[in-house]
Amino acid sequence: MKRIRCLLSAIGAVVLLGSTAYAADLGARPVYIPPPQPPEPPVYSWTGFYFGANGGFGGNRYEYPTTVGPVSGTAKLNSSGFFGGAQVGFNWQVLPAWVVGVESDFDAADIEGMANASTGFAAASAGTKLDWFGTVRGRAGVLITPQTLLYATGGWAYGHTTTSANASLTGVASANISIGTFRSGWTAGAGVEYALNPWLSFKTEYLYLDLGTADLVNTAVAGVPFVLNEKATVNTLKVGFNLKFGGLGSGWTQF
Repeated sequence: MKRIRCLLSAIGAVVLLGSTAYAADLGARPVYIPPPQPPEPPVYSWTGFYFGANGGFGGNRYEYPTTVGPVSGTAKLNSSGFFGGAQVGFNWQVLPAWVVGVESDFDAADIEGMANASTGFAAASAGTKLDWFGTVRGRAGVLITPQTLLYATGGWAYGHTTTSANASLTGVASANISIGTFRSGWTAGAGVEYALNPWLSFKTEYLYLDLGTADLVNTAVAGVPFVLNEKATVNTLKVGFNLKFGGLGSGWTQF
């Protein structure tokens, strides 16, 4: 009987020691610590000065209202050509999704409308070319995404046109006339600008320019009043890039 009690005591000690070792193993499990998360990138800001370059294609028509004595009429010439130049401006991001600003641009142009006629012994041509133009405009837009600005724009437009005509009679005589005119009017349009990174953005823009009506000739021929005016309107479609002041040194290279 004594031997049985000793055997039971030994078995109980073994069980107790095993339970203690198992509990110690459970307490030694490693604690999982999640890896640190990268900081959120800063939100792009549209506020600031910028400058850039642009180029595109334009055209519409030149109209020539004419009065000779009591008779009046209007001739029209379609126009087309390329242009290119630069712009500068400033944006304010007034609300998280709204941007307002001002912009001025200036472009050299070769937007021309010309009519030609010839016979076996004579030739003539007449037309107008837009030599250069510029605008001073306000801009207001909404952010479709933090980097994509959809905007409307409008303001003052100005430019310079050269109207010319020449005629020749083969072997007899020729005549030429050229009239340069400064023009002033208005413009309106819309565009989309996308920020490629903190200092560079790409834009595409449509503008309608009405450069007003200019007096080319106002005189009398053999006592008969003769008035020739010119009205210039242009549709332009451009693409361009803007460099933002201060964005180049921000150190931020991703959105």
